Amino acid sequence: MTGRKTWTPTDVVDVSGPPALLRNYLEQRDVRRYLQRAAAGGPIGRAYDVGCGFGRLTPVLAESATYAEGFERETSLVAMARQLLPALTFTEVASLDHLPVADATARFVLSFTVLQHMPDGLAERVLAEITRVAVPDAHLLLCEETDSALEAGDASVADLGDTRGRSVDWHADRLRGFTLIETAPRVIEPGYPRADVGTFMFFRGR
Repeated sequence: MTGRKTWTPTDVVDVSGPPALLRNYLEQRDVRRYLQRAAAGGPIGRAYDVGCGFGRLTPVLAESATYAEGFERETSLVAMARQLLPALTFTEVASLDHLPVADATARFVLSFTVLQHMPDGLAERVLAEITRVAVPDAHLLLCEETDSALEAGDASVADLGDTRGRSVDWHADRLRGFTLIETAPRVIEPGYPRADVGTFMFFRGR
C-alpha cells in the first residue's frame, strides 16, 4: 500500500466515450463563462489550475489569461498533460498545499472537483494556499461536492479515495478576504446516477 490512492484518467473522468465528450464540453463551457466574467473587470495575467489532473480544463484558462499553469501531484497525469498540451506549463507538486509560486501572483485560480477527495485538514490548507497565491482582487472558482450528507469511502483513510461533500458555507468560511458572488449547480451529461454532482462557487477578492 502506498498510503494514498494513485489517480488515473478513469478516476478523473468516470465515464467514457460520448458521455465523457459531452461532460468535458459542459465543464469547459461553464468554466469559460466564469473566466469571461472575471476578464471583464480587467486583464487576467496569470491563472492557476490547482489539481489539474491531465489538464482537461487548463487550456480554457489559457484562452483568457496571458499565462496559465496547472499544478498536479500525480506523476502520470502531469506527464499526460505535458504530452497533450506542450504549449502550457504543468508543474508536479508533492502536495497541493505547497505551490512553488510567489505570493499574490494569480488573478484567477481554479480548483475543480479536487478538495472533495481530501480530508478536512488538507482541504483547508489548500484553500489557504489558494488565498496566498491570489492577488487581493483575484477571482477564485471552485467546483466541489456540497451535499454535506455525501460520504463515499472512508474518511479516516481519505487519501485512499474518499469523496465527501462540504457545504458552500464551509468553503466560504475558509476563504477569508474573498466574497462569494455566485453559486450554480454543476451540470454534466444526462443519466448519471446522482442528480446533485456539485456546485460552482465563484469568489472575488474584497
